[in-house]
Amino acid sequence: ALHALRLTMIRYSEGIHLLFQFKGSVCPKAFLFALPSVLLAILLIFFSNQAEEEFISSNIAVDLSKGQVWTALTAALSLLISFRTSQSLTRFWEGTGLLHQMRGEWFDSASCLMSFSRHAKSICPEEVTQFRQTLIRLCSLMHGSALDDIGGRSEDNYETLPSYETIDVLGLDKSTLRFLRDCKVKYGWNKVCALQHMIQVLITHNLQIGVLDIPPPILSRVYQTLSRGFVNLLNAVKITDTNFPFPWAQLIYLLLVVHSMFTPLIVTSFTSSYQWAIPVTFLPVFSMFALNQVAAQLEKPFGTDDNDLPLTFFQTEFNQSLLLLMHEMADHLPSTLPNSKTSVDDLRRSSMARSDSKVFETMTFDVDPEILVLEVPHDVPKLEEKATEKAKKFPTENEKDPDCKLELPLVESQKLHEAEIVDIVTMCKESLMILSQSLPAALQQHCEAIDKFREAVPQLLSPPRVSEVSEVSNEGIRSV
Repeated sequence: ALHALRLTMIRYSEGIHLLFQFKGSVCPKAFLFALPSVLLAILLIFFSNQAEEEFISSNIAVDLSKGQVWTALTAALSLLISFRTSQSLTRFWEGTGLLHQMRGEWFDSASCLMSFSRHAKSICPEEVTQFRQTLIRLCSLMHGSALDDIGGRSEDNYETLPSYETIDVLGLDKSTLRFLRDCKVKYGWNKVCALQHMIQVLITHNLQIGVLDIPPPILSRVYQTLSRGFVNLLNAVKITDTNFPFPWAQLIYLLLVVHSMFTPLIVTSFTSSYQWAIPVTFLPVFSMFALNQVAAQLEKPFGTDDNDLPLTFFQTEFNQSLLLLMHEMADHLPSTLPNSKTSVDDLRRSSMARSDSKVFETMTFDVDPEILVLEVPHDVPKLEEKATEKAKKFPTENEKDPDCKLELPLVESQKLHEAEIVDIVTMCKESLMILSQSLPAALQQHCEAIDKFREAVPQLLSPPRVSEVSEVSNEGIRSV
C-alpha cells in the first residue's frame, strides 16, 4: 500500500544534506557488508599484539605487505563493477524513454480519433458519444494492463505489486469484461494484445458507419501509432524479462567476499593502530559493495523500490490526458479576435513583448465573453486607482446629459471602466516600447544631420572668390 502511494521519484537538490537522507540510499546495506571486515581487522590487531614476535615477522605477513595480490584483485573487481554500472544506467534510461514513448503514441492515437469524429457529432451524436466513451475506457485499461506487464506482475506477486487506476472500466458492457477476464484467467492470453485488437475493431466499425469521416490513408496513421506504442511496450518488457547475466553477477559477489576478507589482512600487515586500521579497511570494502548495489538497483527500473520508476505516476498522467479529450471544450475550434493584430511589425513590436506562455493563466473571464478583465501586475494597481479616481471626477457624456436614453447598469459601467483602464495601460506600454525602439535610430539620424550642418556652415560663411563672381556676372549678361 505504501508503494502504491508513491507517485514520483525521489526529488533532491545537491548539497551536504544528501549525506543524511537514507530513503533510497545504498549506504546502509553497504555498511552492513563492510562491518565484518572492520571487525576482522580489529581482531587481527588484537591477536597480533598479544602474540609473539615470530608471528608478526612471519613470511606470510611480509608477502601480504607487498599488496600486489590485493591491488590486482581490487583492479579486476573495479572493472567488473564499472561495466555492470554502465549497463545498468543504460537499461534505466532506456526504460524511462520507452514508457514516455508508449504513452505519447497511445495518446496521439486517441487524440486523432477524437478529432476525426468531430464532424459527425451533428449527424449521429449518439454514435459519436458511444465511440468516444468506449475508446477512452479501453485506452486507459490498455495502458494500465501494459504497466502490469512491465512491472512483472504475475500470480506469484499479485498481492505485493500495486494496481493502477483506470477510467470507469465497469462502464464497459458485460461481454467485453467477460472476454477480458477469460483472456487472463482461462486462456492465459496477454490482456494488452486483446485490448489493442478491440480498439482496432472499434475503429474499423466506426469508419464504416460514418463516425470517422476521414480518408483511409489519414486514418492509417492511427493504426501505426497504436502499433508503435505496442512495440515500445514489448521493448520495456524485454528489460523486465532479461536480467543481468548470472555468471557476471555471481563472479562479482565472489570477488567482493574475497576482497572483504583480504583487505583486513593487508591492512593489519603494515599497521597495528586501531585509528588507521578501521577507516583504511572500511572504505575500500564499503565503496565496492555500494557501487555494486547501485548497479543492481538501476538494472531493474520497474518495480516498487524507492529508486524505481513511478509507474503509478505514468498511469495517472495518461488518465488525465484522456479526461482532457472528454471535456466539452476539447472540440472547440480556436480562432482570433476580430480586432487582433495581423501585421508582422505589430506582432513583433507589441504582442510578443507582452505575451508569454502563461499570460492566459492570469486572466479572468466574465459572463460576457467579449469582456476580458486582466489581473494587472503588482506595479500597476496605483495607476489603476488614479485612473479610477479620474473617471469618477470626470463623468461621461451620458452622465452629463440627463435626457440621454442610454442608461447602463452599475455593474456593466464598472466593467467598462475597468476595461478602459486596462486598454489605456496597454496602449501606454505599447507606445513606450515603440518609442524605445525608434529613439536610438532617430538620435543617430539627428547626430548625422548636425555633423553635415557643421560641415556646411564654413562654406556658407566664407566670402565668394573673384573668379566665381565674374563667372556668375558673365552668365547673367549672356542670359540678358
